[in-house]
Amino acid sequence: MGIETRLVYGFPGAGKTYYISDCIANDYFHKYGSTLILCFERGELDYDLSALSEKRTSVVYYDGKTDIKSFCSDAIATHNPGRIYVEMDSENASLKDNFPQEMNITYQCTFFNWSDLKAQLANNKQAIGQMVGASSQITFRSCPSKALLAPYSQTFRLMNARATYLRQDPMGYHEKAFDLFLPFSLEASTLRVTRDIYLPLWLDSLDHPDHYNGKTLCFTDALEIRKVDNSFRAGLVVMTCCMSDLQFLSFPIQTSESLQTGWFTFTALASQSTDEYGKPILSLKPEELIPAKPPKDLIFNPNAEKTPSMRNEHFRGLPRI
Repeated sequence: MGIETRLVYGFPGAGKTYYISDCIANDYFHKYGSTLILCFERGELDYDLSALSEKRTSVVYYDGKTDIKSFCSDAIATHNPGRIYVEMDSENASLKDNFPQEMNITYQCTFFNWSDLKAQLANNKQAIGQMVGASSQITFRSCPSKALLAPYSQTFRLMNARATYLRQDPMGYHEKAFDLFLPFSLEASTLRVTRDIYLPLWLDSLDHPDHYNGKTLCFTDALEIRKVDNSFRAGLVVMTCCMSDLQFLSFPIQTSESLQTGWFTFTALASQSTDEYGKPILSLKPEELIPAKPPKDLIFNPNAEKTPSMRNEHFRGLPRI
């Protein structure tokens, strides 16, 4: 099984050291085993080594020179931990690819300091995409109000649609960070889906496929149909962060026949089904597929296109990443 390993991402000042220290101070793992903290980035706050020792916890800092695998293996051999926390290098989320086999990564999270977020998005978009994409939970620390995070909702959820996003206010209170804005009414039985509302629809369907169960979806702007793992899917290639991070965001198609691939407009009945793991998903049963010309931009960059939904007040000020 290996040693349970938790990775904590974030730029300097984001609160990684505070978070790890708080986790160790408020659990009872020390009664059953020891903890090792591997630091690949030394931040503004130093660990309280005396307090950590009472919790049977040791800290080892990376010197920047030693081979990563050797550094980790040597620290593990010296301290024989029952679990490991890793304070990650914010500029290189791929460090984990060099970890020794005995480190079993069970959890990854990312922290942002609200006051630094805008500048970091402008200057470190690739690093942010790597950290967020690898994490199951992202926390925005010291953010005064949930409304301030609204312009960032689609940007982050496209980086990682499956993650949990939290806002921590200056007093330490936590709540869900984003409420997805839908530029259409869920009361309608038929939805006209243009290119500019495709992403809000797709994102909402991940959490709430029941919102669209039994509805008729009219895709008036062409979607690409591909064969993926012996099934057909319809969607768009989206630049979620940068050109090195493209994703085909799509819906499975219900069909017993082989379909043509390419670009099509169509009307489909949407229905809630389940994937191979039993998780609810939204699938499409299209009527006649009408061949269409590919769009001018084959890659959909939602931050570059000035669409009606992007002009809505909920998206005003969306970072260009």
